[in-house]
Amino acid sequence: MVNMRYIPAMERLLTYKLFPVMLTMIVASLAMPVHADAQDVSFKANAPKVLRAGEQFQLEYVIDANVDEFNPPEFGAFRFLGGPSQGSSTSMSIINGKTSRVSTYSFTYYLQAPQQEGTYTLEPAVAKVKKKEVSSNALTIEVVGSSQPSSTPSTGGQQTAPSQPASGGDNLYVSLEVDKRTAYVGEQITAWIKLYTQVNVVNIDPFDPPKYVGFYQQEVETPPLRSLEREKVGDDIYYTGVLTKVILYPQRSGEMVIDPFNLTVVVQQQTRRRSQSIFDQFMGSQFDHKRITLQSKPVKLTINPLPPNQPPDFNGAVGRFQLGAGISGTQVTTNDAVTVKVNISGRGNIRLIEDLKANFPPTFDVFEPTKKVHIDKNNEGRSGTVTYEYTAIPRHAGNFRIAPFTMSYFDPSARTYKTLETQGFDVSVAKGEGDSTSVMISNLSKSDVELLGTDIRYIATNTTLRTKAFYLFGNRWFYLVYIGSLILFIIILIVRREQIKRSANVAKYRNRKAGRMASKRLKAARIILNSNNKDQFFEELGKALWGFLSDKLSIPMSELSKEKVHEVFQQQGVDQETMDRFFEIADTCEFARFAPGGRDSEMADLYSGASKIISALNQKLKS
Repeated sequence: MVNMRYIPAMERLLTYKLFPVMLTMIVASLAMPVHADAQDVSFKANAPKVLRAGEQFQLEYVIDANVDEFNPPEFGAFRFLGGPSQGSSTSMSIINGKTSRVSTYSFTYYLQAPQQEGTYTLEPAVAKVKKKEVSSNALTIEVVGSSQPSSTPSTGGQQTAPSQPASGGDNLYVSLEVDKRTAYVGEQITAWIKLYTQVNVVNIDPFDPPKYVGFYQQEVETPPLRSLEREKVGDDIYYTGVLTKVILYPQRSGEMVIDPFNLTVVVQQQTRRRSQSIFDQFMGSQFDHKRITLQSKPVKLTINPLPPNQPPDFNGAVGRFQLGAGISGTQVTTNDAVTVKVNISGRGNIRLIEDLKANFPPTFDVFEPTKKVHIDKNNEGRSGTVTYEYTAIPRHAGNFRIAPFTMSYFDPSARTYKTLETQGFDVSVAKGEGDSTSVMISNLSKSDVELLGTDIRYIATNTTLRTKAFYLFGNRWFYLVYIGSLILFIIILIVRREQIKRSANVAKYRNRKAGRMASKRLKAARIILNSNNKDQFFEELGKALWGFLSDKLSIPMSELSKEKVHEVFQQQGVDQETMDRFFEIADTCEFARFAPGGRDSEMADLYSGASKIISALNQKLKS
């Protein structure tokens, strides 16, 4: 029994404590706008996209504003059964002290599909909000055969049991689908795993997708499957849902096969049990859960090789791209850095594009470019941007030109190669303070030399010629020419020695830092290895190998090639085993970037091998 003495005290407590809070909420609710502006109203029509002939369904209109007047469209061939059934809901949220409320109103009609197959259109409904008319979207509904549909499947929750038990046959299967079955090497192919069912699926077990051998793959973020959509398949209707999606880039030509994979689902099926008591007759049908393993079919693809006669600057790009470049400044002084950014954007194998060749003046010290890749996730990973940032330091004053950057790519839709070119940049380099280097004019041509005057005298015709002995040796002109030539030779020798000394200092500096820079790159690769980022690990390990050779041999990265390195190794007496080991590790790093991925133990062995071969070459190669 409740003690009545405490009730007045509780009332006073509620009155004094809660009344201010309740009053604040009421005032805030009255101050909030109830109606939205007509131009901001969301008005949507919802109905199944596919129906069977004679099937009953619901047509729902949802609007987020209070409606003064609602006018549904003419239903035409669809038979009107009832409605509208009206409903409303309100949600309130407080964000950063700001209170907002959203009210939605629904109008539901019950219709029946026509008996004749075909495609039908429901025109938009019209509603008046604040004396302004707003329209919903139109609907296109396809009507197919008149056989009885199965119950609505789902991916969880309690649903009506299917009219027939699941068998994993025609009424339930999984499929790997692609947007194209014929493509070129490097051309992107979209693949997705899709579930088709006419029975009630209550759970999908985690599964391993197929092994895309021979393809470079890029995962596409796919939202979790929470509901299925009706879809016409042949002459039947299925409930479908996409489980995963991936972008594939074939790495070789020929016929390629994606092997089948298994998917296990749990379905709910209806069973009839013998009644044990009179109460079982009122309980209706019984339900059982059954686990079914589905297997997809193999997918065959025909991959064509890229056409011959590739442009010299073709770097493996396949798709459609744009090319642009910009520079940090065109008026600089010696020893000041100049930054050139080159952007490649478009749709295609954006991650697999190789570095562009830079054409800076020979008097510029050019550092290895930094590369940044951005993929547009809103476009299924198909488009993106690659940015190269080149840093160069001019060592001499003068006027120079940075040649345009070029890029060639293969356009699969046009089946031809296309070449893009950026603008060139004219850079004026002034002599910096304390800089004693000479001024160089790099853009002079023959047309820049002008005749400043004439110094040819007329030939005298009234002179008397007489023979005079001339001796070269001992003549004063002989001594002047001799002394002048000697002075000129000494000047050239001094200038040349200074140039050789400066070049030797740069070469010695690069040679001396080769081991240290390689150690830094190896350390970075080790950190990436621990984070299990395979693509970045192989890229960083390759940079450590080729960057070490560039510094050690004083050869620019753009001029390094296997043939060049092999020739230098032979000249400096590097043994065949060391050469083979270096090229083996370098090739593994290059091809592993496009492979599906290796085990961590293999990556660790590759890292150890790279460290050892760099240490061995650091001792064998001469500066």
